[in-house]
Amino acid sequence: MSISRVAVVGAGIVGVALARELTGRLPAAEVTVFDKADRLAAHQSGHTSGIVDPALAAQPGSAEAKLARRGVELLVPFVSERGIPYRECGQLLIAQNTDEADRLEEILARAEANSIPGVRLLDRKEMLEVEPNARGVLALYAPHTAVTDFTALTEALASDVSAAGGTFRFGTLVTGFDVMSNEVRLRMRTAAPEQSEPTVGTEGSDGDSASGADRDIDSGSDGDIDDQVHEAPRTYRGDNTTGPVIDFRDELRSRFGSQDWFNQVEDTISNLSDRFTNPASGRSRHSGGGEPRHTGGDEPRRTGGDEHREPAGRERDRTVSPEDTEVFDLVIVCAGLQADRLAAAAGFDEGPRIVPFTSDYYAIDDRATDDSAEVVRGIIGTVPDPSSPFSERSVVRGIRGGLVLGPNTIVSLGRERYDKHGFDLGDMGSTVGFKGFWKFAAQTAKTAARGAKSAVSTSAFVEEIRKFVPAIDASAVRADSRGIRAQAIDAEGTLVDELRVTTRGRLTMVRSLPRSGATSALATAERVANQVLDGPAGADG
Repeated sequence: MSISRVAVVGAGIVGVALARELTGRLPAAEVTVFDKADRLAAHQSGHTSGIVDPALAAQPGSAEAKLARRGVELLVPFVSERGIPYRECGQLLIAQNTDEADRLEEILARAEANSIPGVRLLDRKEMLEVEPNARGVLALYAPHTAVTDFTALTEALASDVSAAGGTFRFGTLVTGFDVMSNEVRLRMRTAAPEQSEPTVGTEGSDGDSASGADRDIDSGSDGDIDDQVHEAPRTYRGDNTTGPVIDFRDELRSRFGSQDWFNQVEDTISNLSDRFTNPASGRSRHSGGGEPRHTGGDEPRRTGGDEHREPAGRERDRTVSPEDTEVFDLVIVCAGLQADRLAAAAGFDEGPRIVPFTSDYYAIDDRATDDSAEVVRGIIGTVPDPSSPFSERSVVRGIRGGLVLGPNTIVSLGRERYDKHGFDLGDMGSTVGFKGFWKFAAQTAKTAARGAKSAVSTSAFVEEIRKFVPAIDASAVRADSRGIRAQAIDAEGTLVDELRVTTRGRLTMVRSLPRSGATSALATAERVANQVLDGPAGADG
């Protein structure tokens, strides 16, 4: 395979790691990384709690387990050499009842089968020796779990790319691909300015907190999340056998009910939901009586669907350049939140689809009163629940001190909407028009309903944290970073938490990543490069 020009689409941690891997393997090639954002790790990679995830609960011998282990093997020497903060602090998973204790037994068996060193169960007395402020009936202890700065890691990887002659082109929106026998034509244009995310003093950030970021979460201020939602669980309705269980309209009413344009938005969402819940009416609008094609708001996005769309009444002036093209010998796409749309633009099957989930993190600073920031030494978290995949909580002593609490996860109102009052109608349509999302919602309805209050109320979320770390002072908690997770879901509503890669000719698409995506970044880059450079050209992976 003759390769002189390589394009990597996506400047998150996996895309940059892959670019670095390729510069090492193809020293004579010109490697260019494209991203529509104006910086590295602008989305999911730059919004984490910093846990180096050993994938404790991964199936023994699975690809996820192998990637996590190999990822740590590659990560540790790299951060050591480059002086990136890395602290091996240990992790406790705390069981609150017998059901959770049984799950801990299962996780222990998996961790041991995957050769994760030092993992063991602790009774209450042993638990308190490791974390004096932890509370529960049983704990699983992984002494070698660490925290690091994944943004700094991405920057270090990028510096290696630049040092090897690679280049980064930010503010460039990739809109499509033309795959030929021995090259790929990349279509692109200048990206519109992205929405700025809130400056709320994120872990590892040099910026000051935004106005109101340090307010007491129960103060009743305009910036308090509790002011923007109802205390009662109202985003879930119906049973888990008929119709949707997550209703975006209630969420929108709580945020935008007083706005003039809200009725138009609500009607649009109603039509999208009715198209799913009343298939007969949907078929009546389509010739031939076949299954209606749910574009979910994607159809207008003819160039890949990742153009940012403003909500009604909030359009902004913007000027973008005409579409341009460049030809490359090899193109690899690691687009995260836009993976499915760019795959569709390239002619691949849309599945698995991306459903965005907003993850809010909170913090207690070292300067907090009453030594609130000292109550956790390492990482204390809840026991993973397969029936409620987004219910996990943790308290993490951050790499630079202070505590990070989270994530508090709920379905996002936009793939790249970070402000609490904003939404993207096209992104919401893509979610509610996807049958796999409703199947996932139905499968998790009972457990999701139990956690609905903490998902939309900051104070309720902190009370959930206090169940396993009661020494946490709610008055010391402030809002911290907000991230949006690109969750791949298949047509049956099953979460896709594994590396999936599809290839056609000289174009390769990374469709989904394991949950330990940041931890596994170097290993993922290694594996994808192996597949692309060593596999048969033109094979579909």
